[in-house]
Amino acid sequence: MIIDTHTHVVSSDKVKHPLDPGARGWSTEVSNDVEDLISEMDRAGVECATLVQPAGTYGLDNIYQCDSAKQYAPRTVAVGILDPAAPDAADKLSYWVNEHGMKGVRLQSQAEADDPRCDTLWERAEALGVPISIGGGGQPEKVDRMRNVAARHPNVIFAPDHFAGWSGSPDKAAMTAALEDLAKLTNAYLRISSTSLGPYADLIPAENELFRRVIDAFTPQRMMWGSNFPSSRDGGYIGQVQLGLAALSWLSDDDRDWIMGETAHKLWPMLQPSARA
Repeated sequence: MIIDTHTHVVSSDKVKHPLDPGARGWSTEVSNDVEDLISEMDRAGVECATLVQPAGTYGLDNIYQCDSAKQYAPRTVAVGILDPAAPDAADKLSYWVNEHGMKGVRLQSQAEADDPRCDTLWERAEALGVPISIGGGGQPEKVDRMRNVAARHPNVIFAPDHFAGWSGSPDKAAMTAALEDLAKLTNAYLRISSTSLGPYADLIPAENELFRRVIDAFTPQRMMWGSNFPSSRDGGYIGQVQLGLAALSWLSDDDRDWIMGETAHKLWPMLQPSARA
């Protein structure tokens, strides 16, 4: 079963679902209604997906992701965005999980990842059984800060988005070392998307070896693929799926199966393909 762990839905109905006043980037130009995404998934042979709140699109209003996920459950689940340093972050997490069925949270904050103000949300995530997504930004020190907070909450599964920004880092050796340290935490997973799989083909041999070291450190059993569609959209949705299937050809079929779906199913066992998938 293929599970896309990083899709975004953005409604074309800007009256019912207006963009945040601070919205920026691709989502101000491109819509991706959930109905369209499901049709694309059907054509590409993708059975299930997590609908991830796009950064900056709707602010902290996760309703379109949540409503869309419920519409196509159990084929889809929602991962919303919260500011973990906000005083009401834990209660907001409970609200979105209990009232709107959110199944994961993506952290977005001006605070550093290991800021003590963030611990309350991590504690609530553990109580609710909700995995955490977190950005890496391609900076080793940010990965180290992730490791600090995650080590304080060993029962919370978390995963940096987009290979933790490894592909855009000017110091890939330092990023590799930081991610190898992060992988020593048993609750640490890693999401890999088109932002890394596309550039992988152009790596020089030394960088290629560093890339493989990261995968070896986490193992495919703790790695998950995500298309990043429609932020990444070269070749359309099916092009992003084909990239995911083909980019890591040096892995065994079993290892690719873990990355393309089996790992994600450990985090979201409620995901099931529908009869029409």
